Amino acid sequence: MKISLFNIANFRVDGGAMFGVVPKVLWSRVCSSDENNLIVLTLRSLIVETDGHLILVDTGWGDKQE
Repeated sequence: MKISLFNIANFRVDGGAMFGVVPKVLWSRVCSSDENNLIVLTLRSLIVETDGHLILVDTGWGDKQE
């Protein structure tokens, strides 16, 4: 069995909205932001290769973002 990541899209969101009540001084240690306080996130799915089959595991985007 082989499992791979499939990058679908990169998008930017407000870092403050993403991390909520966690202070920027803490989350900025692991996730840098631009001058507008936006951070880059990536939407990924899994591809599973097994016994001659390809399986796409896609958890979906949801309807919260446009």
